[in-house]
Formats: sequence, C-alpha cells, structure tokens
Amino acid sequence: MMQHKFEDISQHVSLRGLLKLDRIAAEAAQVARERESAGKKLADAVSDSGWVIAQVAFGHEQTVEKDMLDAGIGAWVPMRMGPERKRHRKRIPPSPTTVFNGLVFIYCCPTGEALRGIRSFIHVKNVIMNGEAAARISTETVNNFRDLAARGEYDWERPAPTFIKDQKVRITTGPFVGFEVVIEGFASKGHGDAIVSINIFGRPTPFNMPLAMLEKV
Repeated sequence: MMQHKFEDISQHVSLRGLLKLDRIAAEAAQVARERESAGKKLADAVSDSGWVIAQVAFGHEQTVEKDMLDAGIGAWVPMRMGPERKRHRKRIPPSPTTVFNGLVFIYCCPTGEALRGIRSFIHVKNVIMNGEAAARISTETVNNFRDLAARGEYDWERPAPTFIKDQKVRITTGPFVGFEVVIEGFASKGHGDAIVSINIFGRPTPFNMPLAMLEKV
C-alpha cells in the first residue's frame, strides 16, 4: 500500500519537487539537532553550561519562553507586577508583566550549534555576544535576580530613589549589574521605569529599567 502511495506521489511530483522536499526534511532535521544541543538535558550534564540572553521581538517574550520550554530548553522570562491602570473611570488592578522588554534568559551549553538552535525560534532576533562567544551570566547572578523579582523588588509601584533626566546611574542587580548608563526619560514620574540605552547587540539598545534597579553614581 505504501509503495503504491509513493508511486502515486512520484508520478505527480517533479524531480525538482522531490529534491526540494528532501532539502526541507534535511533542514528540519538540522534544526532539531541544534535545538537538542541547546536543551536543558544536555546543559545539566555539561559543566561548561551557563546562562545566556536572547533578544526577542517586543511583546513576544513569554511566547518564546513557552516554545523553548516545550522544546526542552531551559528558558526563563523575569516577571513583575505592572502598573495599575484606569479605563473608562474604572481602576484595572496591576497584572504581571516582564521586567525587561525583549529579553529571554536561557540555560544551556552555548556551543555554536546550540546558539543556532536558539536563533531558530520564531521571534528570536539575536543572542548577546562577547566577541565570538555568547556573553554568559553566572548562575549566582541569575538566582539572585530571580529571588528579587519573585519578592516584588521590581514591581511598578515599589518606592524607588528619585532620579532626573540625563543623570548617570549604575545598575545594581540583574544581568547588567555594574553597567553605568544615562537616564534618557521615564515611563512614569516617581515610580516604574527609567529609559536607558545599553550597548549590546553591537549598538545602543533602549530598555525600560526598573528604578529600583538603579543607584546614583
């Protein structure tokens, strides 16, 4: 029966079409191998594993996180409580939102094959690099950051120091700890986020940075 089906297909598909199908199958198999190389199962078994950061399309952080988790990759998106909103004179309670716009944290053994696997996911734009290798974040730094986020330290309404536009500040926690940046603006006065640019991905990249994550220089 299967032979008859193949004969039916071969009679209606050109040699060029069959070669295209073979190429598609080979590419799919390659992507599967690369994603497996980025998987948590391998990362847990290799001492050279660590955390890397992927840049993703804004608003698709949790979609990428879910897709990677479904593929067996150790992905994490830091979350916090966002601002209270008003609509039609009604107050809308705070809801969970990302700490950083456009970033997903991934635990893997960051070989070239694994990085290609990470980049193969829809909405993923790039991986933060340090020269030819992926920039790594220590597990200690990530765990500390995870604990602070879980305790609500980065929630929108949390009291924070007062800053002004064009002020130079230092990032005190999170993946960019120690970076000195300049405040370019504010998402809201007195609380919430400052807007800063961090020189990653080969160019200054704007981020909303929780005020509680900053200190005056």
